[in-house]
Amino acid sequence: KEVNWWEDQELLAAEPFDLIVDLAIGYEAWVHANKSHMLKTRKSGGLFLAFASDEPLLEVHSLWQTMKTLIPMAWRAFSTKYLSSSPQYTWHDGLEVKPGVFTEIVSLFENGSLKVVLDPISPLPFTEDGVKRGFIVMQERHAHGKVVVQI
Repeated sequence: KEVNWWEDQELLAAEPFDLIVDLAIGYEAWVHANKSHMLKTRKSGGLFLAFASDEPLLEVHSLWQTMKTLIPMAWRAFSTKYLSSSPQYTWHDGLEVKPGVFTEIVSLFENGSLKVVLDPISPLPFTEDGVKRGFIVMQERHAHGKVVVQI
């Protein structure tokens, strides 16, 4: 049985998280993180780190489209900086890599603090059908973890 993370009774019963990293869902994940109270408030150190934009497929052909895309996320980041009752929203458009970051990430994997979650369909075969299936799952935003194609 497939369960959305914001409806998972075990997660709902647990202590709120310090951090939620959104790599795929966008605005919907932010809404569910707030409504479910799975993430601590900003005052308690809660941070929602979004690498995904609000829209899964962006088409930007004008300044207006750019503004229409960026302003809601920028406003969310600005307003939650001052709302102590909400988690802090941070939108990140890239990863700043400093010396030692990869060493720290490797040590988090080694000690079990960080784990990679694969989507149940993974690994997919490195065939035309396998790659197409992976793209369809990602495009429909139905992945529950990383979609992996085995080479």
